[in-house]
Amino acid sequence: MPELPDLTIYAENLDKKLAGKKVRSVSFHGRGRLNVAPDQLSSALTGAKIAAVKRTGKQVSFQADNGAVLRVHLMLTGGFVLAGADQLKGVEAPVVSIAFTDGCALAVSDPKGWATLTLNPQPEREAPDALDVSLEQLQQLCARKPKALIKALLLDQSLIGGIGNAYADEILWEARISPKSAAGKLPPEAVSALARAIPAVLEDAIAELRKRHTDMVSGEYREFLKVHRPGLKKSPTGAPVIKENVSSKQTYYTDEQRLYR
Repeated sequence: MPELPDLTIYAENLDKKLAGKKVRSVSFHGRGRLNVAPDQLSSALTGAKIAAVKRTGKQVSFQADNGAVLRVHLMLTGGFVLAGADQLKGVEAPVVSIAFTDGCALAVSDPKGWATLTLNPQPEREAPDALDVSLEQLQQLCARKPKALIKALLLDQSLIGGIGNAYADEILWEARISPKSAAGKLPPEAVSALARAIPAVLEDAIAELRKRHTDMVSGEYREFLKVHRPGLKKSPTGAPVIKENVSSKQTYYTDEQRLYR
């Protein structure tokens, strides 16, 4: 599943490619989930220009100049495809396709059909974004969820937006905290280490993706990760990488990470 660094690069590249383009047509293909009728989606976007494309948590938001917003959650296997309008028929498992007046087009594809499209999402109290979460907010979250495993807390999108399985492991390794630690047992110095590790790991990953996969709008690239990488035997510091299920997630960590319980 794409996580915050992947989605940040998707949004940056889609904004570069699509901002200012006028929508000629919108087609919903019956896959995935849509919160309104297909003709309502079409009427909301057809004739409008794309004003901006931004990441929102683990979703990508397309903002139109008429005020409409289409928010896309790619779920596990979804992705974006940029192509010419005449090439859309070759897109596998399309969920929605948007053609523009200049002849280019955008499609959302998803082999599993789980991708979710939300037109004009209702305002709601959103969790702090992982890039913005503060030490104080982390302290409050650990106090609110004292029995939660710290990995599960990081993955809960209602608490912190944008972190998924792979980057939770990377963050916890960077902070040297075991993923099996209870959130309420973390001492102040461990919470402080976590507050430093979250933006450090995510911003480093964003920089790596910009450098390695400049034009990406789909896919997940993990070749630079330090522990969450199948086949990796040792961490950069030489500790053996342990792989096991934690909170029902395939988890990678080392015995360098302290267990608090």
